[in-house]
Amino acid sequence: MIHWTIFPSDLNDQTDQAYEPHFQECTIDGIQMVIEVLPTGKARINRLLSPDPQDYLNSKYQPGTEITLYPLLESTYSSQNMMD
Repeated sequence: MIHWTIFPSDLNDQTDQAYEPHFQECTIDGIQMVIEVLPTGKARINRLLSPDPQDYLNSKYQPGTEITLYPLLESTYSSQNMMD
């Protein structure tokens, strides 16, 4: 088979490393949805799982919209543990 391309031949070998999408359920602003986590540190909304029809009319949460992910750190210590 002949493969004609403008790219160097060493770049063609990287086609074996295909991108595998990673989907995750999450809740944003009280709306449950499925997002695709992208390698850039962002995510793309894949679909909404909300039973509220108004959520589907919100253009902020349309499928295909990219959102930025921020890490959330939660403390495992309560103020009661700190006083002991």
